Amino acid sequence: MSEKKIGFTDHLEILGVKGLPEIKEGDDLTALFFDALEKNCLSLEDDDAIVFTSKIISKSEGRVVTLSDVKTSDEAKRIAEETEKDPRIAQLILNEAKEVVRVERNIIIVETKHGFVCANAGIDESNVEEGKAVLLPEDPQSSVSRLKNEIEERSGKEVSVLTSDTFGRAFRDGVTGICIGVSGIPALLDRRGELDRFGKIARITKEAVADEICAAANLVMGEFNEGIPVAIVRGLRLKQPESNIKDVLFHREADLFR
Repeated sequence: MSEKKIGFTDHLEILGVKGLPEIKEGDDLTALFFDALEKNCLSLEDDDAIVFTSKIISKSEGRVVTLSDVKTSDEAKRIAEETEKDPRIAQLILNEAKEVVRVERNIIIVETKHGFVCANAGIDESNVEEGKAVLLPEDPQSSVSRLKNEIEERSGKEVSVLTSDTFGRAFRDGVTGICIGVSGIPALLDRRGELDRFGKIARITKEAVADEICAAANLVMGEFNEGIPVAIVRGLRLKQPESNIKDVLFHREADLFR
């Protein structure tokens, strides 16, 4: 794959891809994506960033749990009583957690096995059948790498693929789209050494470009019932090094919030 220079554009397009069916375990997301492109009269271009919601990746990979099958521990029951949560959800959170960071009011903050610090281990009961919950993908980085390879092979275009979820932020209310897996563009854009408009050298700036792309796409894909689980962000001009979502995660010793 050819090396691309970092560049910026003065405009972006965000194209929602409608028409995907309700995703179930074993579905071929690549095939369904191309079917939806055809229905929407869309085609891919070089440098497109394709953002998939984590939920449809999870559903296709069988990461949907039937709550009646969950066996709860004493610890899960204790946390559930403290937070007024369903004990089965509390158990799933514990199962997905590497560390419980804080239990406060009705929120359980954990570090997931992936290394994400988030509320409730990213487990979601929305947009899924009653009595079920959706877990984050087992390995979202591997999932987007596979999707990128499949999409490029079928389209002949050089693209990037990201998967997004919605997380809260320390010291801010509300949620926003963030990236939990990225392939084809840098997760972080290191701006150190660049000159600003006044000739001063940037010394600490790293731009969380993968998060910015997912947040932008989330404005089109929406949060609940918009039915747009994939979006194309067009107009980016970024080089395509090997990248990993772990690039944006603080090592424990650099984490100022724990």
